[in-house]
Amino acid sequence: MNKRRLFALWLLVFTFGFLVSSKPTEAVKRDSLNISVLAILSTVDPHGTRNLQDMNFLKQVYEPLVWQNEITGEFQPLIAEGYTVSEDGLTWTFKLRKGVKFHNGDLLKASDVAFSLRRVMGKPAGVSFTNAIADAVAVDDETVNIILKRKSASLLSNLTQLAIISEKEVEKQGEAFGTIVNLAGTGPYYLTFLDRAVKWDCQAFPDYYRGEAPIKFLHYKPISDPSAGLITFESGELDWYIAPIANWDDLINSKKYNTEVVGANHISYAAINWMRGPLENDNLRKAIAYAIDKEAMNMVCFNGLATIADFQERPGVNNGAPSEGITYSYDPEKARQLVIEAGYEKGVDVGKILCIPGTYYEKMAQVMQANLADVGITCGIELYENATALAMVRRQEFDITLQGYNYIGDYENLRRFVHSDAKGSYYVKFEGEKFDYKRFDELLDRGGQELDPVKRQAIYKEFNDLLMDTACILPIFHKAQPYVWHKDLQIPHNYPNYPQIFEWSWKD
Repeated sequence: MNKRRLFALWLLVFTFGFLVSSKPTEAVKRDSLNISVLAILSTVDPHGTRNLQDMNFLKQVYEPLVWQNEITGEFQPLIAEGYTVSEDGLTWTFKLRKGVKFHNGDLLKASDVAFSLRRVMGKPAGVSFTNAIADAVAVDDETVNIILKRKSASLLSNLTQLAIISEKEVEKQGEAFGTIVNLAGTGPYYLTFLDRAVKWDCQAFPDYYRGEAPIKFLHYKPISDPSAGLITFESGELDWYIAPIANWDDLINSKKYNTEVVGANHISYAAINWMRGPLENDNLRKAIAYAIDKEAMNMVCFNGLATIADFQERPGVNNGAPSEGITYSYDPEKARQLVIEAGYEKGVDVGKILCIPGTYYEKMAQVMQANLADVGITCGIELYENATALAMVRRQEFDITLQGYNYIGDYENLRRFVHSDAKGSYYVKFEGEKFDYKRFDELLDRGGQELDPVKRQAIYKEFNDLLMDTACILPIFHKAQPYVWHKDLQIPHNYPNYPQIFEWSWKD
């Protein structure tokens, strides 16, 4: 082949390649989402945990009978399309939505609902939400009766916390359920891969009764250090994140991301174990209560964006929550006097503050440690990862701990931290001779049954005053959620606690 023909052939190839490479390419719409939580996934059994990090994920996979909108407080149908209540208030009949499928393809039946409610009644994570339920009975495939031991003003709120799962899937997996991939949910996503300490993946359920989710694939991974998580987000490896508040101004000023601060339906608080050494002294615990500078904690943890809490359940957000009664405000002089009255004029060591490392709780602990030192109380700080810390506090293996939990929209939520029937769930043990725990139980039982809002709030005010007088559970603040997400990710609502990824989509 002569040089002229070789040159012509080269020119032809070059021209064709140029035309192909210069042709406008169509943008490919993303169909996946990378997201992170602050702790390893403890279980994929929705009846086996109340941990916030677990629930943020599990609520994408499993669903309750009804949902309570975290922004408006309104109840909306999910698996159940409606309900009726008997005249005596003891039988609630739920009509199930037709065509709801489990991820294994089976149609949901009333027998699955009855199975789920009976199952969760025997779990520590569910006992406080099912304490009024005597039984659940399938009337036919689309109707279930929930039979109560007593009237319940909070039943709907409680039911929003109880996932309905496939009896067939649970029985098939046996003891392995919760540790391996299952198809037991009815939610918009189903689990496809699980390594609880490293990552877990989900896919949109094509037969979801509300329609297939716009985002088809979810990729989760745990990152316990918020700063490391932010670096991962800024590198483009995450699409949505709850940012460290210390970096908030920089994230806003960069104009690279969508940002929003949302007040969480959540309480951050201190729990004091009265069974540990000098902490049995009432005056010493009250000294701790007055020594805590909540505003300083707010500034250190959330740049002042959190809301100071006087009550454990936020008034106006949780039905029945009292808005007046015994509270503790920062008063170091009063705290010092109470330390002296407790018999510790030369000071006292109260052990350690237990909390989760790398979170705002660790910052709270540092402020609290300094606050207590100012009034003659010394203590250390001990750090354990989330699952270990929660197990320790449930066994009362702590001196002081800093914890938090989400509201469910009703004051009876507090029952799981105080009532004697919540053993295995509560952190502070009130049974025994020291406190009138039977009165606690009585007031919580009465409040749960009282349907008149004014009378109910009065009952809970009395309970709140008794609880606050123990100085064992001390509300500190309602945290802020600093959300940051990809510019092209469309989120109609950032909810106070639990993301609703079904509603999210990528821009075209």
